[in-house]
Amino acid sequence: MDLGLADRRFLVGGASRGLGAAVAGALVAEGARVAGVSRGGTAAAGVTPLAVDLGARDGPAEAVTAAVEQLGGLDGLVVNTGGPPGGTFEAIDEDAWERAIAGTLQSTIRLIREALPHLREGRDPAIVIVLSSSVREPIPALITSNVLRPGLSGLIKSLVSEIAPIRINGVAPGRFDTDRVRSLDQTRAAETGATVEAIQAQTRARIPLGRYGDPAELGRVVTFLLSPAASYLDGVILAVDGGMIRSLP
Repeated sequence: MDLGLADRRFLVGGASRGLGAAVAGALVAEGARVAGVSRGGTAAAGVTPLAVDLGARDGPAEAVTAAVEQLGGLDGLVVNTGGPPGGTFEAIDEDAWERAIAGTLQSTIRLIREALPHLREGRDPAIVIVLSSSVREPIPALITSNVLRPGLSGLIKSLVSEIAPIRINGVAPGRFDTDRVRSLDQTRAAETGATVEAIQAQTRARIPLGRYGDPAELGRVVTFLLSPAASYLDGVILAVDGGMIRSLP
């Protein structure tokens, strides 16, 4: 299927590694022009790197301005801010909450706000927010994600009617083979006294497909949601988790 993304212009957050890099790479493979944001300013081949901290107050505006300058406009936006600090409620102090709110919630709001005027001038504009399986089921020892990600689901549902015909959707990834998930598995192993291999085996047992996801699998889903092929999908929050979460929509 030709997704119709040749020469379309996209800004992708967290594009230096993991899920963000996979999304950026999938878009480039479809012929899109992509600006990728990361703190270090690194990006995959074919992606224009932008060194910006999206958690800083002026970071989203800086990223959008730079992307528009490089690409000549915007047709799509991928909001991917990485994971907020992990820990239980009693372990997360005030500073960690402030970092989580700035990096996950406020950065998303600011990035969308800054991008909207440019997207309104774009071709078949669309936004995808990378969420987490925590929007459907709380994850142990990830209290910040459990609180903030569902709030972003509410943002998606609220914006559907406000920003149309710009489409906005979300993806809720489960366990993917990324640095973030490997770090979480290591932390869980240290806390429980189990081996990392045992923690991973327990997780795989919950996934009907029996494995962690490949980031490229999420990249393809996000690319589809951004494309004209998904032109009648709006306000959808799509689980990409190998069947792990069994809750009803």
